[in-house]
Amino acid sequence: MSLFSRRETSPIPSTNFSVLDSHITVHGDIETDGALRVDGRVEGSIHRSDLVVVGEGASVVGDITAREVIVGGAVTGNIFAAQRTELLANGIVAGDIRSAAILVREGGVVQGRLYIHPISGQSEGGSRPSGEQDSTRLSPALMSK
Repeated sequence: MSLFSRRETSPIPSTNFSVLDSHITVHGDIETDGALRVDGRVEGSIHRSDLVVVGEGASVVGDITAREVIVGGAVTGNIFAAQRTELLANGIVAGDIRSAAILVREGGVVQGRLYIHPISGQSEGGSRPSGEQDSTRLSPALMSK
C-alpha cells in the first residue's frame, strides 16, 4: 500500500476554479467562466464569472458581474449578480447591488442602492424614472391599494 493511495480528494473543484492569494494584487480586468476566489486585491472589474467570493480582508476596486457573489471583504464598485448576492458579517460594498436575491448578514455594510430583479429576467438598467412603479410586478393585494 502506497502513501499516496491514502490521500483524500480535495474539496475544491480542480476545474474552472481560480484563487487569487492574499499576497497577490491584480491591476486590470478579469474574465472567467468558472468560480473565482479573491483573497488579495483586484484593481479592475471581474466579468462573466459563475461565482465570485471576496474573502475576508480582500478587496476589489471595480465592478463584479457574475451569477453569484459572496462578499466577506470590501468591494468598491457595483455588483451585478444574475441570481444571488450575499454580504457576510465583515462584508462592505461601496456601490450598487443588482441581484435576484440579496442577503446581508448582521454587520454587513452597503453604501449604495439595492435593486432586486427576477431571476428569469435582467435588471431594469434604469430605463424607468426614479420612483415610478411597474404595476405588472405588484401582487394582486397591493394593486387594490
